[in-house]
Amino acid sequence: MNRTLVMVLSWASVLGLALVHLTVGRSLDLLLDGRAPGLDTLGVALVGALAAGASAWGAARLSGTGLAGEEQRLRGQVMDQVFALGAQERTRERTGRVVSTATDGVERAAAYRATFIAPMIASLLTPVLVLAVVAVAIDPLAAGLLAISIPLVPLCVGAFQMAFRTVSSRYRASSRALAAQELDAIQGLSTLALLNAGAAMGQRLARAAEDVRRHVMRLLAGNQLVLLVVDSVFSLAMVTGAVLLALWRMQAGAVTPGQALALVLMSSLLLEPLDRIGQFFYIGMGGIAAGKEIRAFCAQEPAVSDAPGVAWPGERDGDSDGGDGVRLEDVHFSYDPTNPAPVLDGVDLDIGPGEHLVLTGPSGAGKTTIVGLVHADLRPTSGRVLLGGHDLEEVPLEWTRSRIGVVAQETYLFTGTLRENLLLADPDADDARLVEALDRAHLTETLHRLPDGLGTPVGERGLSLSGGEAQRVAMARVLLKDAPVLLLDEPTAHVDLASERDVLAALEEATRGRTTLTISHRQATIENADVRAELRHGHVEVIGAGTAGSGKTEESEGDEA
Repeated sequence: MNRTLVMVLSWASVLGLALVHLTVGRSLDLLLDGRAPGLDTLGVALVGALAAGASAWGAARLSGTGLAGEEQRLRGQVMDQVFALGAQERTRERTGRVVSTATDGVERAAAYRATFIAPMIASLLTPVLVLAVVAVAIDPLAAGLLAISIPLVPLCVGAFQMAFRTVSSRYRASSRALAAQELDAIQGLSTLALLNAGAAMGQRLARAAEDVRRHVMRLLAGNQLVLLVVDSVFSLAMVTGAVLLALWRMQAGAVTPGQALALVLMSSLLLEPLDRIGQFFYIGMGGIAAGKEIRAFCAQEPAVSDAPGVAWPGERDGDSDGGDGVRLEDVHFSYDPTNPAPVLDGVDLDIGPGEHLVLTGPSGAGKTTIVGLVHADLRPTSGRVLLGGHDLEEVPLEWTRSRIGVVAQETYLFTGTLRENLLLADPDADDARLVEALDRAHLTETLHRLPDGLGTPVGERGLSLSGGEAQRVAMARVLLKDAPVLLLDEPTAHVDLASERDVLAALEEATRGRTTLTISHRQATIENADVRAELRHGHVEVIGAGTAGSGKTEESEGDEA
């Protein structure tokens, strides 16, 4: 709707200017006849000028109001795709590139769609409107002769687009690469300092920035070349042709001197599309390249998505299927389908409702893969994964993830306050519930120590908290979510022995009454489990309860991890 209104206002602005030009020509004829233009003539000119100015202002204002909405829509598409791709698939794309697409790319594409397309379409049709006015108010023959130049305008725009499409695409690619490298450098700043590699990284960034600068300069050089061609060839040729045409028709007696002047003045309106070509490189080419980049990103197929026709299971169905147990039936999985040695080769695993199973095994055996399969981040190559008796491929992803709470090896805390990080698990929770969850996660002393309590900023990635405190914040989030199934992937792997005791106490609270799958090699964690199983060579073997049959010390298990 906005685009249509913008085009209508653009044409109204042109008609207002055409009315002014016709009035100027009429005034010249009156003066040559020895008569002064009357108030009616001056009034018409004033009305035309006001209409032109108001319409142009309205078109610009409408284009501006649509920009924010277009940015929001495009950014929503990008973020929806990020979540659809999931953690497993997203890791194939560098984070800096995605950020660049979601910020600079979206801004350029939105500016192109909201502020450029409608005015450009309107300007391409403006010559037809102007020539119609010339044919009716001045001279049909002159209008017909000027119409010969109309096809040259879109052909010119299309030729410039084709000529510089590669340059604009390379600019966007180099810009995204630079953003990715810069984000890598910032996130790995401590590592660069420890390795004394800051200078080398700085040189790499400088080369990437120089590559972006070269592409920008090529775009600017192309823009200046186009402006030179437009001003020196098309504009000059159009005005000169209009002057010669006006003189010829005036000598033939077909038009008056005033109409001849109006014809020359109105020929300038035919240059409206050419005036837009200068913007084409700043907004048009950049927007087209950014739009192509966004479409390519959003066209990626997620590794896991809802199958057609999946339905949210009813509560009665869930109860009749055996509560919230987890079962893997003859599960095979390979990250590379052509790999003759799959990660999982016929895994059978059954965790009853409310049971706590700890899974051990050497590094790379596929333990985290099993967590990904249960959380529906991955799909088995063959076999079935069931939650509460429901095949995960037959239920929505949203249902699966609503039933599961996860604590990973490294807890991610967002920049913000402790309260904001906890509310991610339950946006409706009040402060009393948040404090209760922290107390159950054995963070009461930490909460009292923080200067602003729940309102204390945790810092970027939670760096103001210790590793053990961050893990217990993750436990508190799981308690707030109150999911019946827990997946714990090495929850004590990166904490010291003192913190481990607090984390284990929080784990005992979090797992009570919940179906739990824990990936761990720490003896203290294994002791708290109901059942222990080992994954080796793609197969799972149930060993026994707790530490029974483990035959390994904590140190040897830690080495195996």
